[in-house]
Amino acid sequence: MHPLTLTVLKMNKYLALLGIVLTAFLAHGQVVKDTIEVQEITVIKSYTPSLQDVFKLRESPTLIDSIGATKKEVTVEISSVPVASTFVPTKGTARKLQPKRSAPQFNSKATLGFGNFNQLLLEYNTNYAIDRRQSLDWLVYFNGLLKTLEDQTLDTRQGAMMLNLSHQYATTKRNAISQINFRQHQQSFYGLREPLTDAFILENINPKQKLNYLSVNSTWQWYEPVVKKLALHTYLTTDRFGTTEVEVDFSTKFQLVLGNVALTLLPEITYLTTQFSEDFYSREEVKYTSGNGRLSFFASKINGKFKFKAGASAVLGLGDEFEENNLFIYPTLALSYLPAKGNFAPFLNVKGQLNQNSFRSFTHENPYTAPGIALQASSIPMYIQLGTRSKFFSGWEFQWNLYYQQNDQHPLYRNLGRAIDRTNIVPYRYGNAFETQYASIASQGVEAQLSAAFKNGGRLQFSARYSDYSFEEESENSLIHHITPFNLPQLSLLFNGTIKIGQKMYTQWYIKHLGARKNAYRLNFLEQNLENAPVEIEELPAFSQIDLELQYQFNERWEIFLQGKNLANEQQYQWSNYPVYGTQLLLGMRYNFDLAF
Repeated sequence: MHPLTLTVLKMNKYLALLGIVLTAFLAHGQVVKDTIEVQEITVIKSYTPSLQDVFKLRESPTLIDSIGATKKEVTVEISSVPVASTFVPTKGTARKLQPKRSAPQFNSKATLGFGNFNQLLLEYNTNYAIDRRQSLDWLVYFNGLLKTLEDQTLDTRQGAMMLNLSHQYATTKRNAISQINFRQHQQSFYGLREPLTDAFILENINPKQKLNYLSVNSTWQWYEPVVKKLALHTYLTTDRFGTTEVEVDFSTKFQLVLGNVALTLLPEITYLTTQFSEDFYSREEVKYTSGNGRLSFFASKINGKFKFKAGASAVLGLGDEFEENNLFIYPTLALSYLPAKGNFAPFLNVKGQLNQNSFRSFTHENPYTAPGIALQASSIPMYIQLGTRSKFFSGWEFQWNLYYQQNDQHPLYRNLGRAIDRTNIVPYRYGNAFETQYASIASQGVEAQLSAAFKNGGRLQFSARYSDYSFEEESENSLIHHITPFNLPQLSLLFNGTIKIGQKMYTQWYIKHLGARKNAYRLNFLEQNLENAPVEIEELPAFSQIDLELQYQFNERWEIFLQGKNLANEQQYQWSNYPVYGTQLLLGMRYNFDLAF
């Protein structure tokens, strides 16, 4: 082998060995380096502001976008064109707000009116405010027909007078009203069934009757305590024939509210004593005394869609007529429901009561009641109403219902007979007065009522009732006057209201209609016992009473009115043998003023 070649091989051997050693060294150095821990130290230096930085302009970054649209500057040129203008600005001052003038409120009124049949109307009333809590009211009233009917034998003049004084005290916690009222009704027993032909009786008879009613009442109401109400009502009734009647009624009301339910307790005491100078048949003095104590308890809920009132009343009768049965229990139940949708709200009412009949209450209904009648309390064990209420428009309400009533002692008016006595002339003993009979009568029928109230103060109300009557003691041997509901019409209608016409005129109306009904009267013969006289039945025709009044206000103080009564010109109203005045027209003036002390 050539020496040069050998030398090269040896050198390559050494180079290879050197490369292996260097490779091993580098690999070992890399491993050692990876095992060294790396730590990062962050040095934070607080920033100290300087006033020199305040006014430095900050540079906003610029977005370089090849597809972005560049904004173009818009140049607007306005050219003026001459126009002929007719606008002339108004020169003036700003409008000043004027407060709306309110109508003055007067506390007193005086009325004077005259009409045909020598009618005279006088009225004066004042509502005087003592302070913010107290007020006094007084009233003086007279209305009379001072001319007698031409076709009547006896004097028919009549009139009504009233004096009233009341005091009211009202706060946020209680309210009290007390009043004294005196009313006198002057009338005449002129309704003769047969004409009087005896000249002596015609010269000495005085058919006048003066019914005097004096009442003293006081009612106290509280809004917070358990005792809610105290009421005392007293009545004194007298007439020209020596009748004296005293009534006293005292009642209280206790109420406790538990959640949505109110518990109510109503104690009440009633006392009545009546004295007649003579009985119609026996002609002896008659004294009647009666009374009762009542305790009513019920629970009621008046909030929400479903409302109820449930309870009972216990009445203890006091007096001779309650010797056999003096304890009465009457139910009290009222249910009503107002649905979420719909206007018809069904209701159910069930109640009972004991009515203490009096000479005063009878003469209010029939002023020709004789001052010598039989008095007796009426027990109504059950009175049921089932119907609905609905509101069609704002202020309009309609109600109709079926009803059933059982009255164990229903009072009926019947004509008394003739009892001529020239030595003792009593003007109501000539078939021209009414007595009371009592019968057990059940009545059922339909009742309907429509009422409306308007924003200008007007209102109207219409009510109708149709009734059917039956007697519990009816039999084949019963007499006709024992099974006849005399002076009880099947159909009765009542329509009244007030309407404002324009700004200064008002109209008021009162329309009453009673259907045909029957009346009973006695046929008397000379020397015949009055109690044994036969009873006859007569048919009374239906009648309509139409009254209308128009009022026109001249100014704040003066107004004129025109009244028309019996515009249908009916010859007879409700009671047999008593013709009435024809169409009555009255023209009057009313003056409003302030009375100050």
